[in-house]
Amino acid sequence: MTGKSTTAARKKRPVVGIAIVLLLFVVPGLLFFVIPVGITAYDDSHRMPITCTVRSAVTGTESSGSFKGGGASGPQVVVVTEQCGKILLQDGINSSNADAVAKELSDADLVRFNVGDAAYRLRAQLALFGVSPTAYSFEVLNGS
Repeated sequence: MTGKSTTAARKKRPVVGIAIVLLLFVVPGLLFFVIPVGITAYDDSHRMPITCTVRSAVTGTESSGSFKGGGASGPQVVVVTEQCGKILLQDGINSSNADAVAKELSDADLVRFNVGDAAYRLRAQLALFGVSPTAYSFEVLNGS
């Protein structure tokens, strides 16, 4: 009888090994490489306008919390809105214009942003990983 239990135990080990490989390599690979590349590719061709009430806008050089830049650090404007959450502006932002863009957005009440469809719709899930949608452009609709 001990021969049967040893054989059964050996047959279960590959299942445990496969589960470990999936948890250590496949799932993180999907989460940190495949899905971000897919979202970025989709967003490049699927943009949507959103209209938001701006609470604040500040400049920063924090690591890019979006799929663009792959963690690169550089000037950006972080916009906090009431309805839309945190939106990052990175395209066209440099050290010479970041403060002016942040001031323009801080003085605005209502702003229309052009964002990637997938990143914006998944913003609640992406926020768990510290990722915020990136706006490709903006238009101030009214100011204070």
